[in-house]
Amino acid sequence: MHQPPQGESIWGTINTCVEIALNVYMIVAVDGQGIEREGVMVRKNAVKDTLSEKAAAMGREDGDWLCFDEGKKDIPMYEVLQRRMALCRRMEAVVMKQMEEIRRDGKLSLTDYFGECAPPVETPAGQVDDMLHVRNGIYMTQDEESLKFAVHEAVADNFMSPMAAECGSRQGDYLFYDTASSAVMLNELKNVFDEVSALVISEDSLYATLDQNFPAYKQLYNACVPKEEQIPEADAPAELFLAVQLEAARDREEQESRPVEEERPEEMEEEFGEQIDYDIR
Repeated sequence: MHQPPQGESIWGTINTCVEIALNVYMIVAVDGQGIEREGVMVRKNAVKDTLSEKAAAMGREDGDWLCFDEGKKDIPMYEVLQRRMALCRRMEAVVMKQMEEIRRDGKLSLTDYFGECAPPVETPAGQVDDMLHVRNGIYMTQDEESLKFAVHEAVADNFMSPMAAECGSRQGDYLFYDTASSAVMLNELKNVFDEVSALVISEDSLYATLDQNFPAYKQLYNACVPKEEQIPEADAPAELFLAVQLEAARDREEQESRPVEEERPEEMEEEFGEQIDYDIR
């Protein structure tokens, strides 16, 4: 999941933070005199994929962020909108082509169409320690860090939007998604492949996750698909759309609900030493 800026900024304490694009945030902060300041913050490691060199040169570095104050905040916003317009045109063309192919009689056989996709051997974090084959070109992998979904570029190029692909981390021929960002990938592939749909135990939680954690993606996706296929509002807890997430949540609840054992008098005596009566009256 992409974490928004929090706490202090160059303009003061962050009061409001709104994601306007992936890794780009509109900030309202309050300075030491109580005056509200507005600005745009762009995560530095995403600047090359988000802004032109000319625009980036006009920002001010602050830790992991590139900051644009009130006089310059329109510069990144303008470039974000330009990029979004181009992306929306590409996405619309891709989505329309996908729908035409998928809705024909019989679903497209990915193996027949692309051939067998070799499984991933390495994730962005290191070697694949274990994996589950979901279907051709789609795997659940485990590395030394965490569980990740792996989607072959052939699947991504033909069945996922460019915006969804940007939310993954590329390694070799695969895009990798952690359990949180897998909501983006699952949203686009669950209606294409039954094996992927079976992984989602709660669509409401999936939609709630997209609404809370990926609002820019949701906005763009809904702008490019028919109304009946848009991501709906959902009143559900986020990040409980996979069985592993639900199991982890249950484990946390069990740990939190366990009563704390009271220390017995002899244990307290061992901890604090012999109790002495000083006969103070």
